[in-house]
Amino acid sequence: MAAVADVVVVGGGVVGASIAFHLARLGAGAVTLLERSERLAAGATGRSGALVRTHYTNEPEAAMAWAAVPWFEEWAERVGGSCGFVQTGFVQLVLPEDNDLLRAHVAMQQRVGIDTRLVDAAELRTLEPALAVRDGELAAYEPRSGYADPVATTEGFAAAAQRHDATVRLDEPVLSLQQQGSRVTGVVTAAGTIAADVVVLANGWWSKAMLADIGVDVPIDPYRAQRTLVERPASLRGERGHLTVIDRRHGIYTRPHGTDSTLVGLSSASQPSPLDSGEASEVDREFPDRARARLAAALPAFADSAVRDSAAGPLDVTPDRCCLLGPVDGVEGLQLAVGMSGGGFKKAPAIGACIAELVVEGRASAAPIEPFDPDRFTRGGAIESTAYRVGGGPEESREALVH
Repeated sequence: MAAVADVVVVGGGVVGASIAFHLARLGAGAVTLLERSERLAAGATGRSGALVRTHYTNEPEAAMAWAAVPWFEEWAERVGGSCGFVQTGFVQLVLPEDNDLLRAHVAMQQRVGIDTRLVDAAELRTLEPALAVRDGELAAYEPRSGYADPVATTEGFAAAAQRHDATVRLDEPVLSLQQQGSRVTGVVTAAGTIAADVVVLANGWWSKAMLADIGVDVPIDPYRAQRTLVERPASLRGERGHLTVIDRRHGIYTRPHGTDSTLVGLSSASQPSPLDSGEASEVDREFPDRARARLAAALPAFADSAVRDSAAGPLDVTPDRCCLLGPVDGVEGLQLAVGMSGGGFKKAPAIGACIAELVVEGRASAAPIEPFDPDRFTRGGAIESTAYRVGGGPEESREALVH
């Protein structure tokens, strides 16, 4: 006999765990979270930079990220336990030729209600003395931003979902969706069939083939993202260590990791990659040294720091680099939360709330979700962003992913 659930959530990363939590919290009935691996956060989430920041160059993403910030700040009260959130503050630096663009983006974010402001070189040196800054350079500063622990965040959501009577099943890959007419009626897993009124896909790149089997084509391409851990100099030790930074001058993003390491990734390190080849988890040989050198250019105190570890993981990337959220035209009983394009972690609390509200209440109020319509590309409604130029070398481009 088939198992039964009111809602099945496929994908045990931070987005799927958040959705399961919010569904259970809102009383969606019997909620089951399925993860293909033996542990949660085994895919993109576990290798995430886990930045918590709101600086985006389009309003929909900025609003979604801003709606998530209070969840990280008030995690113990809202979810329980700790997500490892450290409120270091965040700065976005750009090349001088993009100063006017930065001003425009900060003005847009302030209209959304985001706590952000422009800082000049003098104030930036005060906020973060370790940064190499030249006169005339500008940055956007977010005092409430920082970083969190991606695994602790995912496990925290899942544990809270279970306290609200949700079921979490690990090592249970979903093989296919069940469909009757135009309605998705459940999933087939390696352990059997689970009938459900609603299925939510939050399984990243793996959703593409699953959806193709029922005639739904989603515009997602697989990418590989790389990052490395570097020894932090004694002058910057401690949990808050230094600001969380995206530096377009040098093509990096960076934030503290623990008390004595710093995580760094490159703007150009997200590249198309066939995930079935195993390449998604492979780190390029030259990547760690290149990342450390770029970090030292931005924060000279790292000039003599050693590389400690490196990792790579899969991303599911859409044409406009924005996620696909909500129902699909012509298919009942199905909700999507895929195509995160490397930016899902910081938005996950708000995305989970939005999808749960769609399922339980029929509309989302936690944040504006309409721009993320999965069918927007067939309607000419791609989300428009005006990206910053990226320095650091000829291989960089305006299309680089930094999340």
